[in-house]
Amino acid sequence: MGDNMLGTIKIDEIYETKITALENEGKGVCKVGGMVVFVPKTLPGEKVRIRITEIKKNFARGKLIEILEASDKRTKSRCPYYDECGGCDLRHQEAKENLKFKKEKVENALKRIGKINVPVEETLSSYKEDNYRNKASFKVENNKTGFYEEGTYRLIDIKECLLCEDDINKALNIIRRYIEYNENEIKNITIKYGNALNELLIDIESNSDKDIRVLDYLTTNLGKLKTVIFNDKIVYGNGYIKELTNGLMFNVSSKSFFQVNSIQTEKLYKTAIKLAKLNKEDVVLDLYCGTGTITSIVAEHVKKVIGIEIVEDAIIDAKENLKINNINNVRFICGDATKEITKIKERIDVIFVDPPRKGVDRKAIAVMKKLLPKKIIYISCNPVTMARDLSYLNDLYEVKKVVPVDMFPNTAHVECVTLLVQKGE
Repeated sequence: MGDNMLGTIKIDEIYETKITALENEGKGVCKVGGMVVFVPKTLPGEKVRIRITEIKKNFARGKLIEILEASDKRTKSRCPYYDECGGCDLRHQEAKENLKFKKEKVENALKRIGKINVPVEETLSSYKEDNYRNKASFKVENNKTGFYEEGTYRLIDIKECLLCEDDINKALNIIRRYIEYNENEIKNITIKYGNALNELLIDIESNSDKDIRVLDYLTTNLGKLKTVIFNDKIVYGNGYIKELTNGLMFNVSSKSFFQVNSIQTEKLYKTAIKLAKLNKEDVVLDLYCGTGTITSIVAEHVKKVIGIEIVEDAIIDAKENLKINNINNVRFICGDATKEITKIKERIDVIFVDPPRKGVDRKAIAVMKKLLPKKIIYISCNPVTMARDLSYLNDLYEVKKVVPVDMFPNTAHVECVTLLVQKGE
């Protein structure tokens, strides 16, 4: 592709084109002047008018200007900020098509990256398509509070995010009022909602310690406020809220990871446990265990569970969660999974692994293979890194089942549970 080819496509020019597919993040794919262009908020089969916003070496980005011929899968977005905000990707496509897209996304990753041909189950739909998020982080700039426009640092002022639990939106608007009427240097606000006792945790980052004044305002105006963290210090409450899932209660602090869709989390973990077919003699290892949700849920089905996690706050929460739920067959280890996994002396029957988006460390995979459990349950929020990791396990393990779970409706993200069984088992 020479320069003369690129010369046919210019920044800020408007072109008519046809969308042929959706890429991994739910953006429409088309070609202009022989170059691939990604256009958010478009659907396959649509004839559109687009403006080129960015040109890279091998692809370009565009913005939808006008739909000339709409797809019959298109639906009207309920969100007033959808055209600008970068929080959702797929509000313009019917819900059942989004589930299909997520299944295909997993299939494509497995085939292309993992070179794994295995049937993928239908995506498990979420009970709620909106108001499901129990956590949201909002940016603050010049009295605006919200999220960035897709691909930019332009802040969209948001009064209500449809993805969030109602109580998070109520809290957001109380904080917005404070920000609008008071001089402040607040930069970030994270709000978490605990479904067990209807509690709110608010974590505020500011460039000025004077903004501690917001505390009085919050305690006066927010009835469900349980705890406030200001510039990493607990300034109100005990630093956590309570989440209920799969019949157990969990303490969740500000920095601890907990699945953001509380109701769907039940489905996710039930699926994982069902696939694992655990028995009372099993010794289980839970890698990247976070606050010990999977560890605790699995505990009643097996002889013993070992959980490993690098975030110290999460391990403190995890140990507390054992006490709350009266669980006594679990051992937690705080440290780097790659290093700690090498010290394990027990025979491990099943490994549960729920890594961050970047997937499992290569060294950790090597040690997992040395431990040689009969089964591995891989829970992933990123099909691309999951497919790569599964290919590394391919010599010893067979992928038996892959179940996509829609933890994040209206976005292109998908969670996935995969069962791997040792070859010859």
